[in-house]
Amino acid sequence: RIQILFEEMAGVAGKMARCLNETALLNKIITLKEDGCSNLQVIADFDFTMTQYHLSGTCFGVIRTYPGFPEEFLRETEKIKNKHMPIHVDFTLPEEVRKQSDHEWFMKITEAFKAQKFKKSLLGDMIDKSSCRFRDGVPEFLSILKKNDIPVLIFSGGIGDIIEEMLNRENCRYDNIKILANKFVYDDGGVMVGVEEPVITGSSKLEVAASYPYFKEVRRKNVLLFGDMLSDLKMSTFSAAQNVLTVGFCNDQTQESKFLENFDIILLEQMQFEGANRILKACV
Repeated sequence: RIQILFEEMAGVAGKMARCLNETALLNKIITLKEDGCSNLQVIADFDFTMTQYHLSGTCFGVIRTYPGFPEEFLRETEKIKNKHMPIHVDFTLPEEVRKQSDHEWFMKITEAFKAQKFKKSLLGDMIDKSSCRFRDGVPEFLSILKKNDIPVLIFSGGIGDIIEEMLNRENCRYDNIKILANKFVYDDGGVMVGVEEPVITGSSKLEVAASYPYFKEVRRKNVLLFGDMLSDLKMSTFSAAQNVLTVGFCNDQTQESKFLENFDIILLEQMQFEGANRILKACV
């Protein structure tokens, strides 16, 4: 059986993947496989997990870099990003410092967005003119999950409106997908006027998850979790999971040792979702 799993995952354990404990990983895959799809759920981050890292496109970047906005807006939002990004990715800092910085970043950037008074109908054009693109293989991934009736939670500190539009454009906004992300508020004319509470940042996912009804509604005991930050490991905390197989997209190879210590397997691909698809197929 283990040999069959090795064959199913051929290529994953090559140069684009790392795993500290191969036996433990395979035992988790066997458990998920034997328990069946009816006991499996998927929880995935969005930015740089489902989207391509090398293009540097994010949900916020879709709006921040839109060429239809004035140069002053771009300079202002770039300045905000440059101040907070180093704190966001510095895991040597106390968690409370990162959370406070992330929240401040979010509030400043969304206020800048609101000042542009853009309409929801503009989101499609923003995506077209941005560098935010799915990793190759994400539509196949979502199709497999739909075919096997496996619920998917996309849990993101990004913008749900952008995620929804990108899924629609790939014809994969399936009814088994739930999105937990920030949502814009629009006035009667479709103009963005704010953001729904509570706001979600990469470092506040645990607090938001605590009150999210999804985790009480979906009572499946096995979880496949995908993320690109150590904080993403907390996304399944309030699920009913007994077994969690964690897959980390290690986009920054300087973080490789930390990712190896915390994720069951890490993927080093920056454009592809091939490794994730092979892991999924081994589990279903």
